[in-house]
Amino acid sequence: MRNFGRLITRELRLFWSNKVFVVAFLFMPFVLAFVLGNVYKKGKVTDLPVVLIDNDQTPASDKFGTMIEDHQQLKIVHQDFELGDVQQMMLTYRAVAVIVIPDRFEANLLAQRMPEINCYLNMSNTLTAGSAGTAVSVVAGTMNAGILISSYQKRGMPASIASKQYESFKHNVFYEYNPAGNYLYFLWPGLIFSIIQQLLLLALGVSFSQEIANGTFSKDGLLSYSRSPLVLILAKILPYSVLGMMNIGVFYLLSIYFKVPMPWHPGVLLAAQVLLVIGSSLLGTLYSVVFPSPLKASELLMSIASPAFTISGFTWPQVPSVLQTISMAIPLTPYLQLMRMTLFQNADWMDVWPQLKHMLILIAVFLFLTWLLLFFRIRKVLKSESNNLPATAPA
Repeated sequence: MRNFGRLITRELRLFWSNKVFVVAFLFMPFVLAFVLGNVYKKGKVTDLPVVLIDNDQTPASDKFGTMIEDHQQLKIVHQDFELGDVQQMMLTYRAVAVIVIPDRFEANLLAQRMPEINCYLNMSNTLTAGSAGTAVSVVAGTMNAGILISSYQKRGMPASIASKQYESFKHNVFYEYNPAGNYLYFLWPGLIFSIIQQLLLLALGVSFSQEIANGTFSKDGLLSYSRSPLVLILAKILPYSVLGMMNIGVFYLLSIYFKVPMPWHPGVLLAAQVLLVIGSSLLGTLYSVVFPSPLKASELLMSIASPAFTISGFTWPQVPSVLQTISMAIPLTPYLQLMRMTLFQNADWMDVWPQLKHMLILIAVFLFLTWLLLFFRIRKVLKSESNNLPATAPA
């Protein structure tokens, strides 16, 4: 136990001697979480810039323009009375959409000739284009209904009946789990834990490889404290796991600041976060034993850590099956599935047991492989050093 305490002290000294790790663990998660939180703080897109081309200039076209301007998600940044180059307009005014009201719009409405309003969407950003297209459709549908109800009333139909005649059936949509469609709630927590996993992978990815490269993985160096693979693994991951949990504490503090809803079963999410920290630490440690070069270990772990969030399927469900299989070997993937279920869907222990079991299996596999490889490496080093001892002179 005394040697284990000395090993922990040694690891902390190594940590404080590496200024990059100190800054990365103590400051970067807070800074990135705060910056990303402010990026998505609004929660949903509003005031999307649109260009309105009014070829009609009548009360009806003015009314449509006013309804566009009044919509929360749209903002008219330029209005013209003649259609020019649509793509150039989008480029000049940074417009998400160009809306064109045709000539004789009001006259054709009165004559019931079904005039067409055209909306050109800037698809260089599919998120904003989709939001703008939906908003314009809502405005057009609202005005359509209003005109139809008004025409029924002019024919002598009571308002209460006219309001029921403009559609043959009702269509209801109910939004569950994040009904406001808040982008901050959806994306920010996942990004933060992706960053925490990257930090743990990179830090632990050089834990043993750095010892090997520096020549301290020897009887006089690291192995003078303990020759037990399990003790050495625990000594390596414990300080960084504690730092990882501190960063999770920062996440909860900033969640309060950004008013991100807390899960109904916080114990479930906290348990998963502990497993994520342990699993990520062990995966990094495994790489540091497999690859004795710190540079190679870091490069290979970066190839895992960088795309981990993308291939997890958290934001894009249509990930190819090959990448899905690879992503299931990364602790972040089952954690993100579990996090979404607990944060939004009020999942309890039974609901997320498959994800918890998945993370426990990953931890067991990583721990066993690291222990096995480290056991043989320790034996190899001790045998090599014994063979290199000078022969004792005969008496």
